[in-house]
Amino acid sequence: MMRLSLMAAAATLALGAAPAAAQGGEAWQFRCPAPGTAVEQSTGATLRYRPGPERPGICNVGGQQRFLGYWSMREGFYQAGGTQLAATFGQGVAPGTMQPVIFDYFGLNRYSISSHYQERWRAEEGGSLTTPAGTFDTVKVIRDFNVIGVTFRYTQTVWFDRATNVPVQARIEHLNPVQAASLVNWVATDVTRNVQVLAQR
Repeated sequence: MMRLSLMAAAATLALGAAPAAAQGGEAWQFRCPAPGTAVEQSTGATLRYRPGPERPGICNVGGQQRFLGYWSMREGFYQAGGTQLAATFGQGVAPGTMQPVIFDYFGLNRYSISSHYQERWRAEEGGSLTTPAGTFDTVKVIRDFNVIGVTFRYTQTVWFDRATNVPVQARIEHLNPVQAASLVNWVATDVTRNVQVLAQR
């Protein structure tokens, strides 16, 4: 009798765990942080969110439009894959189970030489993340950047707070000896949502 009970309990646990594993985590739908929100970074920079254009995945950060409120739309990736990326993240993704967004494009490198790039974007569960600004339940967006035909590659991971959609940490993994000076690691040292104070700046 005891053996049957244990077997039934094991079956119940196994059946109960299956849906959660299949779901791959709660879906995350990106929306711009509330106007007036500010994220102070350990680098000394601050992301300040303002009212902006009503476009999926695009936020007004300090007067500049940025994809997911972080990446500059002046970067070459947005011309090539921005529409697809905005549609994917704007409609909601299930971290860990989403199909990666992959695209190629050509552009000039810092030496004004035409280069062939490939990027791969995806979302995964970031889990609980503690920074000097607090503890956040996060989703991480992972960007794999590769220059085709040469050895320049990196992986950039940015963690977003599920509750406010603000980025709270960024990490760069260079997969070659050459590093891009514009890519830096940082953590959030403070997150504020004082609309009245920020609107005056």
